[in-house]
Parts: sequence; structure tokens; C-alpha cells
Amino acid sequence: MLRDALLSFVGPTPLSLVLGLGVGAATDPYDVLGVGPGNAPPGIIGNATLFGSDLGVGAFKNELVVIVGTAFTTSDSATLRVQFQAAPDAGTPTYQPGTWVTLEQTADMTAAQLVANTYVARFSWPPVFPMTLRPRFYRLNFFVAAATQFTAGTISNAFITTVRDDYSMAQASRNYTVS
Repeated sequence: MLRDALLSFVGPTPLSLVLGLGVGAATDPYDVLGVGPGNAPPGIIGNATLFGSDLGVGAFKNELVVIVGTAFTTSDSATLRVQFQAAPDAGTPTYQPGTWVTLEQTADMTAAQLVANTYVARFSWPPVFPMTLRPRFYRLNFFVAAATQFTAGTISNAFITTVRDDYSMAQASRNYTVS
């Protein structure tokens, strides 16, 4: 499967979640316009307001996949929740993301569930809510429970794909034997 580097929330270097007590991490924002936070939107014909687009509607929906790199460990029962968030453009003069709204999230996962090379989140790109949000920016937020921390663990990949690759089927039991 080929992917554009701009469609990846985690770059070539894995995202470490070994941080302080109760500290999570967020990925850099994905800008729907492609010009990046802090840059004014290019001229859009017929649009006098700030640009925003709901990428969760239409006939072809994208999938968002998050994969663990290094297995997670903890000494104090830390849990991880993966949140998919969207924000509108705050507008002039900064053109930075406004308030982040969580569109979709996983349940809290323990270190025992955060094994190397496993999917920890897989979302069909959801429609935005509330409908008036009109986001320009999207990101992943990795929420760690308060007063806890991981002693090891990375996210190796977090990307947008246009097709399901069903990697999880590689773990399915087979109903045959080879003689």
C-alpha cells in the first residue's frame, strides 16, 4: 500500500509515550488545506469565511489506523486512550487550530493490551459533531490517566488509508491443516 507522507500523523520517527505523570501526547495537526498551521488559507473562490471541511462524509470514507511500535510497560497501572480530534481555524492573525473536539476515541487500554506491532485504534473517519464545527485541522491525542505513566512504549504508525487492509485477519484461526 502506498501512502502520502502528509497522510501520516506519526512521521518516520516513532512517537514515544514515555512522559511525565499523567502527561499524554498529541500529534502534529493534519491541515486539510495542506499549507500547515500558522499559514493563511489560499484564496478559495466563493468562500468569504474561514475554510473548514468535514472529511467524514461522502461515498468513500477514509480509515485511520494506529499501530504500536515498542510494547508498553508501566509500574503504576497506566492506561492509554487514543482520541481522534478536530479543530476549526482560529483565523487571523495566527491561523492556528481552535478548540479541539474529540470525534472518536478508544476505551482505556492497559499495558498488557499495548503489544508491539498491534493495532490499538482503527476508526472509519467519522462525520464531525457538532455539525457547525467545520474543521480545518485534525490530530490524534494520546490520553494517559492522571498520576500514571508508561515506562516504555511508542506509536510507530498512525496513518490515513483509503482502503481496509485487514491486517487483523492475519491473526485469525485457520480451518485447515497442511499435510
